Amino acid sequence: MSTTPTRTAAAKKARGGVDRRGELIQIAGQLFAEKGFLATTIRDIADAAGIQSGSLYYHFESKESMVEELIRQYWTTLLERYRAVIDADLDATETARGLIRASVLLLDECELALRLMLNDWNYLSEIFPFMEERLEECRELWLETLDRGVSAGEFSTLVDPLITYRTVMSAVSGTARWFRPGGQLSVETLADEMASVFMAGIIARP
Repeated sequence: MSTTPTRTAAAKKARGGVDRRGELIQIAGQLFAEKGFLATTIRDIADAAGIQSGSLYYHFESKESMVEELIRQYWTTLLERYRAVIDADLDATETARGLIRASVLLLDECELALRLMLNDWNYLSEIFPFMEERLEECRELWLETLDRGVSAGEFSTLVDPLITYRTVMSAVSGTARWFRPGGQLSVETLADEMASVFMAGIIARP
């Protein structure tokens, strides 16, 4: 009889630790997005969390480990969504539309990661080489889709796949500067509208 309460307490403690870690990452991410990664100190994060600076090291080795977790989550999620779109085996037009929507929808789910990468890409990509590696994976998926669309006659022959890809991704990442989840414009509406705008520009005309 005595073992059940002990196990329950341990489980609650474990869940609490996970929840607290996630909470601290969100607090740190908000500061990184607003102040910039380099300008944010461990003391800033601890003060915002209402704890002593030393207590942060119970959960994280450094502020770099905190930002890495945020960024890895973004790239993992984005590539999972991209591969799901590709695996659906749709025509190039619907695949490209799906890739655009997948990118935009993360403005809600991974808002902080997008904002801090937008501000500090050069520095962060130097200390986290996986960022450029994941970006290259995304680029290849996009170029394969755009090349397929041109070859199939779905997209205009005037479409330059690399320029199109860069334009789309620059527009999506730049949206993180002004879009805020929970506002009058929903992320779903934004995703649909951005997809419509870009697709209208590359679809082959009769």
